[in-house]
Amino acid sequence: MPGLGCSADNGPMTGWEAAKQRLYDVFRHVPKPERMNGCPHCVEPDEELCLLAGPVGLVRPEALARYAAKALTTWGGVGEFRYFLPRLLECGATDAFGYPDPEIVFGKLAAAGWQTWPIEERDVIEGFLNEWWHETLRHYPVRPPIDTVICALSATGMDLAPCLSVWSRLDTDALINHLYDFVMTGLSGGRLTNAFWNRRSPAYHQVLTWLTGGTAAVAVEAAFAGHSQEPMLERLASVQPALVPSQGNVDGAP
Repeated sequence: MPGLGCSADNGPMTGWEAAKQRLYDVFRHVPKPERMNGCPHCVEPDEELCLLAGPVGLVRPEALARYAAKALTTWGGVGEFRYFLPRLLECGATDAFGYPDPEIVFGKLAAAGWQTWPIEERDVIEGFLNEWWHETLRHYPVRPPIDTVICALSATGMDLAPCLSVWSRLDTDALINHLYDFVMTGLSGGRLTNAFWNRRSPAYHQVLTWLTGGTAAVAVEAAFAGHSQEPMLERLASVQPALVPSQGNVDGAP
């Protein structure tokens, strides 16, 4: 990790880079595990040694991926998870693992009960999650795509209302393009299609209500007045029919 205040190319640190750095700074006090117990049917003896050989920020994504998939279930507990957390979130946010998917990685936060952790730790995690969302909205195209990012954020248990409020501005090409992609690939038949969504969760209903309850439709109408570029107007027109207030079942029942 670069030192606080500079980026890898020695230029000023961006908000996204600073958010990642703060994760490492705040969780630096978590002791490195001596060993990591795992299910003997799922984890090879001494498999954790390569993960503990050097600084956590330098663990290769391909080496960490198996732990990321098994953390808190069949390999290690909350203590180990807290030690690896900065690297897990950093890799998950860039989809560096391939598998597990970001939705799985960020869902581990909820499983670990992060919202009960000390306030400084909660604040730095919230800051990271919010900055990841803003960094996603600033750029297009992005990896992982917007559908994956918002579903992964929902899996943490965070309130998505501020995220949706920022997206509602639709005052940049990137925001419009993200909405177009999300509606075209992530919404069908009045439901969100990402298989990782928990349809019973408050976050699922927040997003679905934002899309089909009128808020996104109002934002699109306002965006029509603020844009003159034909490609963006075409994209707004394409998503508009899908954003009419839903008359169907949105209670999450199959």
